[in-house]
Amino acid sequence: MSAVLLVRLKIADLVAATALDAARRLLPAGFTCERLTREEAFLFEAAPGAPPAAFEPALARAVESSNFFVNPNKEQYRLLPSGGRGESLVPPDGAWGILVRAREETRDERLQERLLREHPLEGLGAIRRARLWWLWTRAPGGGSGAERLYEKIGPVRDPRHGLLVNPHAETDLRLDGPVSWSVIERFLTAPAPPWRAAA
Repeated sequence: MSAVLLVRLKIADLVAATALDAARRLLPAGFTCERLTREEAFLFEAAPGAPPAAFEPALARAVESSNFFVNPNKEQYRLLPSGGRGESLVPPDGAWGILVRAREETRDERLQERLLREHPLEGLGAIRRARLWWLWTRAPGGGSGAERLYEKIGPVRDPRHGLLVNPHAETDLRLDGPVSWSVIERFLTAPAPPWRAAA
C-alpha cells in the first residue's frame, strides 16, 4: 500500500485541449469524445520494511506547503493516503481512462532528492510518476465504446491509429472501470514488457 497524489490543472489545460481536438479527428463515424482531461500521478513507495503511514503526515505537509508537486495558483490535487484511498482507483463518473508510464524507470530520483533536502520523510523509498488520461466518449449504439476507441486514440501504431501513448517510450493500462490499487502498483513498479511484445 502506498500514498498516491493526483494533480490536475484548474486553469485551461492546453495539452489536454489539443489532445481532445486531435482525438476527435481520429474517431470512427458516429463516435464522440465529449471531454478529455489529464492528471499527473505520483506513487509514494515505502522503503522495504517501513510502513507507509510513517511518512504520510510529513508528506501531506510537504504537499500543502511547497511547490514540489502542486502550484496552488494553477493546480488542484487529491492526496490519497495508503489507509484511506479505498480498494480501487475509480474513474470519474461517465469516464474511462488510460494510465501511462515510462517504459524504462518510473522512479523520479531527482524529485525525491530535492524533496528530502527540505522535507525529511523517513521511510520513503521511491517516488514513481505516471499520467492519467480520462475520456468521456460515446458509441453510436450507446455506451462509452472504450474498447474500440482505445485502439484509435491509445498507443500510436500509425498515422490513423493512436495518440495518447508513445509505445517506443511508454506503456499503458486501460481503465474501463474500478481497478484495484494492487494492479496499479504492480503496473507502476514492475519492469515494462518489451516494446515488440507490447505493440
